[in-house]
Amino acid sequence: MVSSTQVNFNLQALLEQLSQDELSKFKSLLRTVSLGNEVQKIPQKEVDEADGKQLAEILISHCHSYWTELATIQVFEKMHRVDLSERAKDELRGEQKSVHTRYSFTTFILHVRFGNRYRLILKTKFREMWQSWPGDRKEVRVMAERYRMLIPFSNPRMLPGPFSHTVVLHSPAGLGKTTLANKLMLDWTEDNLIQKFKYAFYLSCRELNRLGPCSFAEMVFRDWPEWQDDIPHILAQAQKILFVIDGFDELGAPPGALIQDLCGDWEQQKPVPVLLGSLLKRKMLPKAALLVTTRPSALRDLRFLAEQPIYIRVEGFLEEDRRAYFLRHFGDEDQAMRAFELMRSNAALFQLGSAPAVCWIVCTTLKLQMEKGEDPAPTCLTSTGLFLRFLCSQFPQGAQLQGALRALSHLAAQGLWAQMSVLHGEDLERVGVQESDLRPFLDRDILRQDRVSKGCYSFIHLSFQQFLTALFYALEKEEEEDRDGHAWDIGDVQKMLTREERLRNPDLIQAGRFFFGLANEKRAKELEATFGCQMSPEIKQELLRCDVSRKNGHSMVADLKELLCCLYESQEDELVKEVMAQFKEITLHLNAVDIAPSSFCVKHCRNLQKMSLQVIKETLPENVAASESNAEAERSQDDQDMLPFWTDLCSIFGSNKDLMGLEINNSFLSASLVKILCEQIASDNCHLQRVVHPPRPANLCAFSRGCFATFARLVTCPPLRLPKLVSCSATTQQWADLSLALEANQSLMCVNLSDNELLDEGAKLLYTTLRHPKCFLQRLSLENCHLTEANCKDLAAVLVVSRELTHLCLAKNSLKDTGVKFLCEGLSYPECKLQALVLWNCDITSDGCCSLAKLLQEKSSLSCLDLGLNHIGVTGVKVLCEALSKPLCNLRCLWLWGCSIPPFSCEDLCSALSCNQSLITLDLGQNPLGSSGVKMLFKTLTRPNGTLQTLRLKIDDFNDELHKLLEEIEENNPQLIIDTEKHDPWKKRPSSHDFMI
Repeated sequence: MVSSTQVNFNLQALLEQLSQDELSKFKSLLRTVSLGNEVQKIPQKEVDEADGKQLAEILISHCHSYWTELATIQVFEKMHRVDLSERAKDELRGEQKSVHTRYSFTTFILHVRFGNRYRLILKTKFREMWQSWPGDRKEVRVMAERYRMLIPFSNPRMLPGPFSHTVVLHSPAGLGKTTLANKLMLDWTEDNLIQKFKYAFYLSCRELNRLGPCSFAEMVFRDWPEWQDDIPHILAQAQKILFVIDGFDELGAPPGALIQDLCGDWEQQKPVPVLLGSLLKRKMLPKAALLVTTRPSALRDLRFLAEQPIYIRVEGFLEEDRRAYFLRHFGDEDQAMRAFELMRSNAALFQLGSAPAVCWIVCTTLKLQMEKGEDPAPTCLTSTGLFLRFLCSQFPQGAQLQGALRALSHLAAQGLWAQMSVLHGEDLERVGVQESDLRPFLDRDILRQDRVSKGCYSFIHLSFQQFLTALFYALEKEEEEDRDGHAWDIGDVQKMLTREERLRNPDLIQAGRFFFGLANEKRAKELEATFGCQMSPEIKQELLRCDVSRKNGHSMVADLKELLCCLYESQEDELVKEVMAQFKEITLHLNAVDIAPSSFCVKHCRNLQKMSLQVIKETLPENVAASESNAEAERSQDDQDMLPFWTDLCSIFGSNKDLMGLEINNSFLSASLVKILCEQIASDNCHLQRVVHPPRPANLCAFSRGCFATFARLVTCPPLRLPKLVSCSATTQQWADLSLALEANQSLMCVNLSDNELLDEGAKLLYTTLRHPKCFLQRLSLENCHLTEANCKDLAAVLVVSRELTHLCLAKNSLKDTGVKFLCEGLSYPECKLQALVLWNCDITSDGCCSLAKLLQEKSSLSCLDLGLNHIGVTGVKVLCEALSKPLCNLRCLWLWGCSIPPFSCEDLCSALSCNQSLITLDLGQNPLGSSGVKMLFKTLTRPNGTLQTLRLKIDDFNDELHKLLEEIEENNPQLIIDTEKHDPWKKRPSSHDFMI
């Protein structure tokens, strides 16, 4: 059944004017109407039994409205019921008056006939295109239906409008945007859109790009001359028109050209980009509906043009689509799943597999290999290996198609440099190529003739065009070939690999990787055996010239990541060794795609001394859960794919005796990955002296559940020459493993557990371990671990018995005054060895300072105290200063930054500085001391023989008097450095962290 709009006259009322005999005659004559095949859709038995009202309902529900209107008028005239036919025409004319246009009935008949012909032609054209996919099309249909349902005017489940008039489908090349656009046009021809459009026009930008200046009407109706008289009538009904603008990125318009000189006159001559810009900006036909497809490169221009569009990202085949496609293609489940897992093991290739065409290439290639009894595993190691094997597998050995292959690769390079994925007849003529030369590739779907745009050719996928571009550079040039003659617009290899060109034309990136991949000698032999082509003997010299030139301080290859990807494609060990020998330090930002090239190249980096790693969670392969609770379970398969490469990467710690330093930044590592890392670091061959996970903002770095069992094994390994510094993030269940590690490892001196939620169970395990006689930990940071005053009681017990703990950071925990009181009780014992205590931002007031002051007046081991960002008040400062004045006070460093100390408290500070003979660092920064307070401090510090070496404070008004005092201080106490917070105080402030870690 066809769901159709109501006809534009009252059909039921007209049919009810007929007698019973006339109604029977109407039904009989209806079968003779020769307007398409609509009459075949009518259920004849129901028609025979229907009265006038029922017949009207049958025709409206089963037939297109335009057919029903025309057929009804023709039958009335054959029955000589001119009164009824004229009445129908009058009602139709009344509809036309609403758009200020009147047509004769002849014009109306022509219009309907042309409309019917237009739909039939488009239906044939787009059905052919829809059926032109190589291989099985079921998953393509499923994918198209999934995205079609996101488009408001094609989803029957969408709530009634108002909807945006503009929908933008965007994605990289080959993921199905044009397929969806063509499916939408096919749906329109079959009246399957929920929002009914009387007219739909498909505008292919690859065709429009070749048009000169024209009017909007000429652009839209250029292939439909019979509609010229109807143009005003059609365009006046903009709200009933759908424009599908396919391949917006292929317009090739200069930046900004689309928003200049906008035009609302459909008869005015303008360049095509201006006309399309006017349509998108709603200057032209503002009520028309628009569907636009584009690659991401043109989204910026679209955002300036499109009025409140709906953006739909087309992602192509999801993982389940790819799996289903493999099962359908192979037939045999074991073979299909083996092939699928091989593709999945190469993260870069798996990403490419979201394009249906790439899935077909992989399936076709691997199935042929399996049928021949060959091992398909090496084929999927790199994209270059896969595409080369696919190309060679399509032709028998000795095919002698050197000329055709050269011509095809030349056309591919020319198109890629021009950022065009389509070839036209003129392009072939330009390089002296006939269609017959390309027939071998057309017959095998490597090159495809456009079914919609005749005379246009496109490669099966952009990645294959990039591969052929690389082949253009890699093939040995024939003596008679005048490359500069025809390829004046094609850059050389050096230019292709520069950062500037890749930013301008990102499609060159993958072509550069393929060029490195074609340096492999085995691949060169395979190509020669199939096509009789020779690879250029200078290809490796070209690669070395493109390599990172450290001596000259710049890189031909865009960046390190890109260099590693290029070298990986080559699979040539000697080439990689030669290139990587120049690196002594390396920084890797790894995701699942980068891990394979990084591991392959870094293990050949024989002079490496320092490595910095960052493993990025957000860019792991698809289906990584956002929820932390089930993230590890859903990442298990991704981990399995990464494990061989991660093992390779970590093997360098045991194989490279010069590698001394490892730094791990902002990383998300699963238990399996940490296990491998730790086992390699703990091996007898590992020469690492320093393993650092530096401080970072909260919650940016995390080891997943289960990592600490491995961490425990790591820290129980034989001592390294220098203490290891390890900082990580744990869950509650992991504290037990950590506790065992701390007890067993005597080389582990410093642990940073900042930004972990230390719950009761984990806290008890940690405190028990710290009290253990075999725990030799000296420095511990529990910053921002959600500790409370209750935890301080257990910590106090630790301080009493711990033989080695000298530095403790409890910053950013709400310990409050009660917690400080507990800590001071532990610190007061003679057995306590703690020297440095960091308590900044711990909600401490003057009461807490009283506890600390009492401790400091006694003979305590505490020599460094940080109370920054606590509102200790005037009383807090006073009691601390009184403690500093006592002879038993051993405090050497005191941080009171950001404590809201007022000017009159400086009198207490001056008194303390006059008496104290141990304090060397005093931080009063970010306190409103005022000129009077600073003046008091400076006068005190002019006295000779002071012990203070560093003073930090804020000076709002540095006047002549202060300047004079400062000169006197420099003369009497030359050892004293005064930091007045003039330049970037946050970076210059002496930090308690300096002695903690």
